[in-house]
Amino acid sequence: MPMLIDELLQAESWGIVHEKWIPAIKEAIAVGEVGKLIELRGRFPYSFENSLKQLKKTEREFVRNSLK
Repeated sequence: MPMLIDELLQAESWGIVHEKWIPAIKEAIAVGEVGKLIELRGRFPYSFENSLKQLKKTEREFVRNSLK
C-alpha cells in the first residue's frame, strides 16, 4: 500500500497535495521512514519546515533528531 509521503514525493508542486502534508509526515514518522522524510525536506524545504509547526512536540523532536 503506497504511503501518503510517496504521493507528495511524486507531486509536481506542493500546492496540489498541500492538505496531505501533515498526515503524510505523521504516517512516515509512525513507520520510521526517515529516508522519505529527508527526501521530502530536500525537495520542498520551506513547506516541510512549515509543516513541522503543526506536529506534536514529540513528532517534531523525532524529525529534528532523525534528520540531523
